[in-house]
Amino acid sequence: MTNEEIDAKLLSLADEKYREFNAKIVNSNLKMLGVRTPQLKELSKSIAREPEDFFETYKPENYEQIIVYSLANAYEKGVLIEKKFERLAHILPLFDNWAHVDITVGAFKELGKNREPFLSRFAYLTEASEFERRFMVVFLMSYCLTPEYLPTVFELYEKMQCDKYYVNMGIAWGLSVALVRFYEQTFAFLEKGTLNDFILRKTVQKARESFRISPERKEELKNRFIKK
Repeated sequence: MTNEEIDAKLLSLADEKYREFNAKIVNSNLKMLGVRTPQLKELSKSIAREPEDFFETYKPENYEQIIVYSLANAYEKGVLIEKKFERLAHILPLFDNWAHVDITVGAFKELGKNREPFLSRFAYLTEASEFERRFMVVFLMSYCLTPEYLPTVFELYEKMQCDKYYVNMGIAWGLSVALVRFYEQTFAFLEKGTLNDFILRKTVQKARESFRISPERKEELKNRFIKK
C-alpha cells in the first residue's frame, strides 16, 4: 500500500459527525478527519503486514496519521525492538493528546516483554513534555504493576508529578489500578504524603469508583486521604 493509498483510505473512512464528537473528547490541536479507532487499527495492521518503505517515507501530520504510524510500528512482526524504539522516539514528539498515548501503549504489547530496555531507552520521558511524560505514566500502569516493578512505579510516579493535567490524571489512574492489585503497598505509598493534592484526590476518587475494591477499603481511603 502506497502512502497515497493510505491517505486516500483514511479520507474514505472519515465521518464528520464522529469527527465533531471525538474532537470534543480528545481535545487535539491537530487536524482530525473523524476515523474511528477500530478502523485505524485495521488499517495499521494491513500496513504492518507489508510495510515496505512506509516508516522511512511516511510523514504523519494529522491526528489519524500519527495513530496509524504508531500502531503500524506496534503491530509489525519480526522487527528488532531497538528499531521499534527508534520509530517510537521519532513519533512521540508529535503526540498532542491522551488518545495518541493510550491507544499506542495499549497496542504495543511488546513493551511488556521489554520493560528494562524501554525504561533505559526512554528514561528522559520522566522530564519530557506533557504527553511524552504521560506515555511513561501509562506504560508503567499497563506493563509494570508487578511485585518486582512496583517500587519503580512508585518512584517514577512521585518524580513525574507536575502541573500538567494529563500527566497527573494518568498517575492517579495508575495508582488506582495499583490499589486494586497491591492495596497495602499502594496505601502505604500514598501515606508518605509526597503526592500533590490533585493526584491524591483523583486516585481515591477512581479507586472508590472501582468495582474491584471492597466497600471497607473504599471507606478507609476516604477517611484517611480526603480532607473534610
